[in-house]
Amino acid sequence: MSLEDVSYEQRDQLAALMRELSDNPATRKEVLRLTKKIKPDLVIPELDIEETTTNAVGETRRELEAMRAELAQKRAEEDLERRRNSLIRKGYASSDEDVEEIEKVMLEKKIADHDTAAEYWQWMKQSAAPTPTGYNPSAINKFDLSKYYKNPVGAARDEAAKALQELRKNTRPIGF
Repeated sequence: MSLEDVSYEQRDQLAALMRELSDNPATRKEVLRLTKKIKPDLVIPELDIEETTTNAVGETRRELEAMRAELAQKRAEEDLERRRNSLIRKGYASSDEDVEEIEKVMLEKKIADHDTAAEYWQWMKQSAAPTPTGYNPSAINKFDLSKYYKNPVGAARDEAAKALQELRKNTRPIGF
């Protein structure tokens, strides 16, 4: 659009509108951005300072986040090394190879704690206690069966009466 085809009155109205838009704080930045879009070489300190500041703050934030991530990584590595040394100090492991075996168990069994994994690893290394091979006599030998041979019904009745007397004299409830 050329201003040659516009009357003085219309030109003054456009100038007044532009002035009103640029003076209003709600629309000023948008007007300046649109002006910069049409004329990119135009120097507008308000926008240039804001853009420079935003870029600098963004870069500083990225550097800060990188430093935080690096610090977190370093702390995690120190914590892992401390837990590994703790295994050796507590006697769960005798060498770095043992620590590697314990960490392997941690991954396989999904155990998060080094101490728990070390206890599990030691438990797995122990051989089972052998079962005794000696003869275990039957519990029946503890009873006098001679009464049952002579009179089975009477002997059973006597045993039941003894058990009933024992239950009646006990003041505590059964099961406690």
